[in-house]
Amino acid sequence: MAASVVTPTPAVGNDVVDLSEPGVRGKAGDGRFVRRVLHPSEVVAVTEARDPDRALFTSWAAKEAAFKVVSKLRGAPPVFAHRAFVHRGETVEYEGTHYPLRIEALGTTIHVVATSGVDPAGAFAERHPLTQPGSPWNGSLDQLIGGLTPREAEPVHSLASAAVRLGARRALATLLEVEESRLQIVCAPGMTGRRPPRALLDGAPAPADVSLSHHGGQIGWAILLG
Repeated sequence: MAASVVTPTPAVGNDVVDLSEPGVRGKAGDGRFVRRVLHPSEVVAVTEARDPDRALFTSWAAKEAAFKVVSKLRGAPPVFAHRAFVHRGETVEYEGTHYPLRIEALGTTIHVVATSGVDPAGAFAERHPLTQPGSPWNGSLDQLIGGLTPREAEPVHSLASAAVRLGARRALATLLEVEESRLQIVCAPGMTGRRPPRALLDGAPAPADVSLSHHGGQIGWAILLG
């Protein structure tokens, strides 16, 4: 049976992995973990890769990014069984539907963008070090939360969680050519990590879809203008 065509609703997901984080290097040698998160066809590709860890976490990031897209399209996150999201080159297949990817390997950082309804090349994406002097997110957690509205701050659970919101909001303001004070990036009530972010302009839905990610010493976001 031919794979289904993705819904035309534009949606974007992104995921960043910091390969320098403890616990990442050598993880490809953990057979139990590999079999739990990879489809059998992916196991072969990782095993035969020149850098198995990088290959493993490229697939991991691809699955995470696609999961975020699927969650938005369905209105609620599905049960996240990593093996069910199958990474093949520049796509992830889930339940017969293919989601295109844009994969960037930047030193010890992997950044993957997934989309539905559009080419991922059309999404604006950035990743940055969490510790970056002069950035909008340079400061303590209390300082960063002070730069967010109460609604934006509600889902924040760490320094990186606050930082990525400030960075994405600044980028979105530039893309939309509006004052940053008119924008908010908020989440609906629910469990931490299972609430896709939404961009608001003057309190109403902004003409853009956003995705946030952070891991280790890296933060990343993707923006898809409507």
